[in-house]
Amino acid sequence: MRDKEQKKVILEFLKYMEKKKVHLTKYDNWEDNSIWSKENPQPSHRTMIKVKFEVERLNDTDKEIVIDSWLMNK
Repeated sequence: MRDKEQKKVILEFLKYMEKKKVHLTKYDNWEDNSIWSKENPQPSHRTMIKVKFEVERLNDTDKEIVIDSWLMNK
Protein backbone atom coordinates (compact mmCIF):
# COMPACT_ATOMS: atom_id res chain seq x y z
CA MET A 1 0.00 0.00 0.00
CA ARG A 2 1.37 3.41 -0.93
CA ASP A 3 1.72 6.26 1.54
CA LYS A 4 -1.24 8.20 0.09
CA GLU A 5 -3.46 5.14 0.35
CA GLN A 6 -2.26 4.44 3.89
CA LYS A 7 -2.93 8.03 4.88
CA LYS A 8 -6.45 7.83 3.45
CA VAL A 9 -7.17 4.62 5.37
CA ILE A 10 -5.85 6.11 8.62
CA LEU A 11 -7.93 9.29 8.21
CA GLU A 12 -11.04 7.24 7.40
CA PHE A 13 -10.46 5.17 10.53
CA LEU A 14 -10.10 8.31 12.66
CA LYS A 15 -13.37 9.68 11.23
CA TYR A 16 -15.06 6.37 12.00
CA MET A 17 -13.80 6.50 15.60
CA GLU A 18 -14.95 10.13 16.00
CA LYS A 19 -18.48 8.99 15.13
CA LYS A 20 -18.16 6.67 18.13
CA LYS A 21 -17.06 9.68 20.23
CA VAL A 22 -13.42 8.56 20.39
CA HIS A 23 -11.12 11.43 19.44
CA LEU A 24 -7.41 11.66 18.87
CA THR A 25 -6.12 14.03 21.54
CA LYS A 26 -2.92 15.42 22.92
CA TYR A 27 -2.64 15.57 26.69
CA ASP A 28 -0.06 17.35 28.74
CA ASN A 29 0.99 18.63 32.18
CA TRP A 30 0.69 15.48 34.25
CA GLU A 31 3.92 16.35 36.10
CA ASP A 32 2.36 19.30 37.89
CA ASN A 33 -0.13 17.31 40.01
CA SER A 34 0.10 16.64 43.73
CA ILE A 35 -1.83 15.20 46.64
CA TRP A 36 -1.26 15.62 50.33
CA SER A 37 -2.95 13.77 53.17
CA LYS A 38 -2.36 11.17 55.86
CA GLU A 39 -3.59 7.62 55.51
CA ASN A 40 -6.04 8.20 58.36
CA PRO A 41 -6.47 11.95 58.56
CA GLN A 42 -7.69 13.42 61.77
CA PRO A 43 -11.01 15.27 61.59
CA SER A 44 -9.25 18.61 61.88
CA HIS A 45 -6.85 17.88 58.99
CA ARG A 46 -7.37 18.60 55.33
CA THR A 47 -6.77 16.61 52.22
CA MET A 48 -5.49 18.78 49.41
CA ILE A 49 -5.45 17.72 45.79
CA LYS A 50 -3.99 19.81 42.99
CA VAL A 51 -4.93 18.67 39.50
CA LYS A 52 -3.77 20.36 36.34
CA PHE A 53 -4.73 18.64 33.12
CA GLU A 54 -5.04 19.79 29.53
CA VAL A 55 -6.60 17.93 26.63
CA GLU A 56 -6.21 19.27 23.14
CA ARG A 57 -8.25 17.74 20.34
CA LEU A 58 -6.26 17.64 17.12
CA ASN A 59 -7.82 19.25 14.07
CA ASP A 60 -7.72 17.69 10.60
CA THR A 61 -4.56 19.55 9.58
CA ASP A 62 -2.71 18.41 12.71
CA LYS A 63 -3.76 14.81 12.06
CA GLU A 64 -2.50 14.94 8.48
CA ILE A 65 0.86 16.37 9.56
CA VAL A 66 1.35 13.66 12.19
CA ILE A 67 0.31 10.90 9.77
CA ASP A 68 2.61 12.22 7.01
CA SER A 69 5.52 12.40 9.43
CA TRP A 70 4.89 8.87 10.65
CA LEU A 71 4.58 7.47 7.11
CA MET A 72 7.86 9.12 6.04
CA ASN A 73 9.76 7.73 9.06
CA LYS A 74 8.53 4.15 9.10
